[in-house]
Amino acid sequence: MSRIVSVGLSPTLQKTIAFKDLRLDSVNRSTGYRIDASGKAVNASRVLGQLEGGCVTNVCPLGVDNAELFLELAAGDGLEIDRVDVPGRIRYCYTLVEPGTGRATELVVSEPSANADYQAIASVLLERIARRLESASALLFAGSRPSFWPEDLCARVCALAKERGCAVMADFHGKDLALTIERTVPDIIKINEEEFCGTFGYTFPLPEADLASCLARKSAELGCVIIVTRGAKDTYAASNGAGFRHTVEAVSALNAIGCGDSFSAGFLYSWLADRDIANALAKGTWCARRNALNLRPGSILDADAEGERFW
Repeated sequence: MSRIVSVGLSPTLQKTIAFKDLRLDSVNRSTGYRIDASGKAVNASRVLGQLEGGCVTNVCPLGVDNAELFLELAAGDGLEIDRVDVPGRIRYCYTLVEPGTGRATELVVSEPSANADYQAIASVLLERIARRLESASALLFAGSRPSFWPEDLCARVCALAKERGCAVMADFHGKDLALTIERTVPDIIKINEEEFCGTFGYTFPLPEADLASCLARKSAELGCVIIVTRGAKDTYAASNGAGFRHTVEAVSALNAIGCGDSFSAGFLYSWLADRDIANALAKGTWCARRNALNLRPGSILDADAEGERFW
């Protein structure tokens, strides 16, 4: 069994609320809701745990004011959380889903940052991650970096993993990814098409032939695997200059939130087994498709099981 450490700096309490027909500038009454421990790294961890129980630990900075609710929800999913306390509150996100139409509207409600020495807290976080990496084979680092964290924190976390011989999958973009690449190139970079273009200076959107060409060149230059997800469109990838394309089958989605995180989990899990890019793309796509059929963000369980906690 491959041991994986997942890290994210933006955990959330995710409330998924269903509406028969959501209308703006009107009173809307829900038909039910659920609440989950979430965030990109947490969603990916949940899927990894569903693929193989006990294979992943999530190192997670949690606002102390509402951390207990997050931990209670995580425990209900069998998630192993290594908690690092930070001042303030974990942010809430609200997904407004309309199951009859397939639409999902995401509302991200960021909490104000509390006054604290985040350099010192970052040191604690890095120490905790380093300890977990000693018995791991891979790091999955996913999600945005809130501005109160040191700007080189993503790079430092990825460097810790590489120094310990762990494979690194990075699911973030922009300046954080650029700084990381300057210090250490992740083994796998997974981003969407707009993020790829924005990070590496290409015009968005690119014609498919140009996207494939740019992706191959960039992966050869960096000597790594780069995956560009495109929602319902085919996924493109390249490994050290060799290009891949994987078809995404149409699905009547209940909730697409967490599909990218589920893809990351499936891809990494498969890739660690045999380093076969085609197999990993297929596994990641399967996980994303399964997630889309559920209301819970970051889950590949049967839809009937997911309904057990919908109120």
